Amino acid sequence: MAGQVDRERVAKYVVARRGSLGLTQEQLAERAGVTVKTIYNLESGGRWPQARTRGAIEAALRWRPGDLVRIGEGQEPSVIPEEAAEPDLDTVVRELRELEAYFADLRADSGERRRMALAFLRALYGEVGRPPSDPPPGRSE
Repeated sequence: MAGQVDRERVAKYVVARRGSLGLTQEQLAERAGVTVKTIYNLESGGRWPQARTRGAIEAALRWRPGDLVRIGEGQEPSVIPEEAAEPDLDTVVRELRELEAYFADLRADSGERRRMALAFLRALYGEVGRPPSDPPPGRSE
């Protein structure tokens, strides 16, 4: 298959997509869990990565699995919408810190805000009728 793929076309698409995402080669490599040399080789039209590596790069570029091959065969990639893409580690850490701050606020509040938050979380997790002292189903304390 690698002999049938237009590596130069793939290289141009990868460089353009990386640029549109505002990523350096180093950042793309980190997101994909590969070496910078792997990204360099792909972007220079050099070596063709193995299937697992291609999948990791496609995910990091927010393309669907198999898009690198499709691009090399003259087709267009299928961009995954931003809201459907996996968040990056920085986003996850930022969101967890934000949640931590909210919960710290709620711990200090013994009034209505805490009761409303608890009711919301129970509804969100489908535990509407469960008394607060019962452990979640399938767990024991």
